[in-house]
Amino acid sequence: MLLEGTDAKIHLIYYTPELEEARSRGQLGVNSFVKLQKKFEDKRPCLAVENLGDSEKLLDNTKHFRQKTQCYSRVRDASSEPWSGWLGRYGDRLRLAVTLAENEPGTQFER
Repeated sequence: MLLEGTDAKIHLIYYTPELEEARSRGQLGVNSFVKLQKKFEDKRPCLAVENLGDSEKLLDNTKHFRQKTQCYSRVRDASSEPWSGWLGRYGDRLRLAVTLAENEPGTQFER
């Protein structure tokens, strides 16, 4: 399966039983924003699939972008490319969240 990441790269994801299960539940539909994470259960690798909802609605989710600024110390560098379309709007929103976090009184933003 090919997925476009928020890093503006196309990722080849090998199809797994976890992906098939998520697909059958409707979690991998067009315009779905998903988080894929490799985990281990009983020392065996598996894939955790989390559907974060409609990708267009995600752009209005302030909580998502606030969390991204806390999780990534290099958000500005990763989102500085002038992309167009949805990915460009995502990058714009991420840069705005970083700027707001940097200017918020009493917070220490990690660079």
